[in-house]
Amino acid sequence: MTMYAVFRTVDIFLWVVRTAILAYWLLTLLRFNNRLMQLLAKFVYPFVVPFRRPAMWVMRRTGLPIDFTIWFSVIGISIANELLWMLYWRVFFPMGL
Repeated sequence: MTMYAVFRTVDIFLWVVRTAILAYWLLTLLRFNNRLMQLLAKFVYPFVVPFRRPAMWVMRRTGLPIDFTIWFSVIGISIANELLWMLYWRVFFPMGL
């Protein structure tokens, strides 16, 4: 397996995580509460928890009653994905891996 395949696999996984987070957000807006929601919550929760504290800080500072946790997590995962590809193109690609 080449290094590109490893990076591509991680890229696909992060895409699945972002899609699952947005699906979870949409289903919570529509007030669904079934087995699919429970499975999505268990999958999404570890990726969303690190962004809860900054989102709560923003809510307290601005006074807005909107929870930004989901959006912060999607933005954070997207930034991590871009940094991952930057690492590949600057370090591993020139070495021919």
